[in-house]
Amino acid sequence: MKGQITLIGAGPGEPELLSVKAVRKLQQADAVFYDRLINQDLLNYCSEKCELIDVGKKPKHHKVPQSEIENLIIAKAKEGKRVVRLKSGDPYVFGRGGEEGKRIIENDLIFEVIPGITSAIGGLAYAGIPITHRDFASSFHVITGHLKSENNQLDWEVLAKTEGTLVFLMGMSELETITTELMAHNKSKETPVAIVRWATRKEQKTVTGTLETICEVAEKAQMTSPSLIVMGDVVTQRDYLNFYETRPLFGKRVVIPHTEKKNMYHHLIDAGASVLELSKLTKKENETRLSLEGINKLVFLDSDSVTYFISKLMQNGQDIRQLEHVDFVTIGHHTELAVKKLGILPKERFDLLSDYKELNTQIETTLYIGEQSYIRQLIKENKAIKIWSPFSFENKPFEESQLEEADYFFLPSSKAAYYFLNNLSDTQKELLKMKKIIVMGAITAKVFEAESISVIQSEQPTFNSVLTKLIEEEM
Repeated sequence: MKGQITLIGAGPGEPELLSVKAVRKLQQADAVFYDRLINQDLLNYCSEKCELIDVGKKPKHHKVPQSEIENLIIAKAKEGKRVVRLKSGDPYVFGRGGEEGKRIIENDLIFEVIPGITSAIGGLAYAGIPITHRDFASSFHVITGHLKSENNQLDWEVLAKTEGTLVFLMGMSELETITTELMAHNKSKETPVAIVRWATRKEQKTVTGTLETICEVAEKAQMTSPSLIVMGDVVTQRDYLNFYETRPLFGKRVVIPHTEKKNMYHHLIDAGASVLELSKLTKKENETRLSLEGINKLVFLDSDSVTYFISKLMQNGQDIRQLEHVDFVTIGHHTELAVKKLGILPKERFDLLSDYKELNTQIETTLYIGEQSYIRQLIKENKAIKIWSPFSFENKPFEESQLEEADYFFLPSSKAAYYFLNNLSDTQKELLKMKKIIVMGAITAKVFEAESISVIQSEQPTFNSVLTKLIEEEM
């Protein structure tokens, strides 16, 4: 198979600013080479089998030289892999995408580019600054702040006379030179200027001043790279258009479990939060013996366990018809549906595990079947019960740095809470006690209480109620 390479513009940082096509290509990728400035939350789109390679380059220090990056992506593609080169902003806006593309074509590989939202436009928008405005600027000019040698400087005289908005990318280290040269070439010292750091992310910070004062303002505010520098009357519109920094959860980092539907993720993003999804849980089958001798009641705790149960019966050479004397009990709507698909009507169905009150009765003749975290909850209540746990979940370790930068944790279920805590060291659990944890119900709260970790419970078991509780905590 002929290899293919896709250059993807990751945009300024906000994960949902990625294009639909870019998301699809990340999901399909066999290998992703990514830069330092990308938001690493974007890597959650990649599959578990995808190889992730950090080739990040820091100012004045290239972690991997540009030529070597090109060699690496080409070599990987020649293995027949689908390779993504994930670059901050847009690949063709000071991103060296053109150089990489030419090398790829020269090596007879399939090549495509997926544009990204350049920070020169998207980053300014999130700071409340339109790059053009009918009343203030009918043109804009994007300039690299990586100034050339003394013998090949920017044409300051032309830039000083240029109408419209000026945007300097990667220019913080040269801020004093930029402002001094522009004023020396007669650009008005009263020209409005803004600097936007880490645009579209929780760390976003914006300061404003004039061409004459912005250096002092930036130094006082400790503005550093990566930052945008924008000059022009459009800066004055920030007072009216600053939508992002005024959102109720702006600047807050919320950790949530990975989900396919992303319902809570979208609620939080829209409220201005930065969201970190925990690694996706992967299923691990447990090689345990299933014995139904003396059993006259089966309590299914989750829908997947119904499927595993039937599979195990067949392996054992048994038939579902041999269980005509057995009562089926289900916990949860989806578990009930899974049993009904077998042509069996459950004798009883309970919405929550906590609703089932017969844990201490008929111990010898009842078998509880379910995923490991549910089984462990039951064992804490009664160690004598009979159980069969066909599978459990595994997840990647949660890094201490991720825990430290989080402001809130939202764990919507006891299963999510169990596997999150099960993956933490004792030191991390102590650190977690200093964080705010939001849960929906008492059963999930009990999982944390068992570790002496306090939680905040929402008024209702809904996403809106959780969001309301988070916002209340910020008031």
